[in-house]
Amino acid sequence: MKSRFKKVLAGIVTIALLAFAAIPVFAADTTDTGTGNVNGIVTINGTISPLTISVTHPVNVAYAIDPNSGTNGTFTAPDVKITNNTKVAVNVTVSALTSAPGGTLTFTDVDSASKAWDTLSLADSKKYIAIGIKAKDSTGWNSGYSTATHWAVNKTPTMIGSLSSAATGTLMLTADYGLAFDDGYTANHDLEFLFQLV
Repeated sequence: MKSRFKKVLAGIVTIALLAFAAIPVFAADTTDTGTGNVNGIVTINGTISPLTISVTHPVNVAYAIDPNSGTNGTFTAPDVKITNNTKVAVNVTVSALTSAPGGTLTFTDVDSASKAWDTLSLADSKKYIAIGIKAKDSTGWNSGYSTATHWAVNKTPTMIGSLSSAATGTLMLTADYGLAFDDGYTANHDLEFLFQLV
């Protein structure tokens, strides 16, 4: 019986200690004393959480080159829509647009003005491309947005502009390319964005 009593008593002591440990600790109070005017100082400590940036954009985008249509062939690609879900405006920057392995061709990115595109040989058509991205129009973008094209050959990030909360801006791909393709091919590029608070 004594052993059972000790166990019960130990359990009560343990519960009491756990309950005491769960009580939050507050800073000690202070007492200001004196005569006439008495000043007191209270230090106020704040904790600020970072705002979550949330932006919706496509996971992938496909383009197509048809050298048989139009005078200089046709380049088609869907719009790249970017929606700002953040509570405040964000800046949208193209950090990089680079040729990537994984297709049957791995293009070398060059400047748009560097080639006479409609006269490229078979080997050069399969080697070179000038691909870029830019704002399609002013819809959704705050004033001061850039109308410049960010070409893949450009290794410096390009800020497109800012989007207010809940706004959607549209980007479009553009390209210059050769026409001498002897088979169906695939090619990949990686597009990297940077989103920052304004």
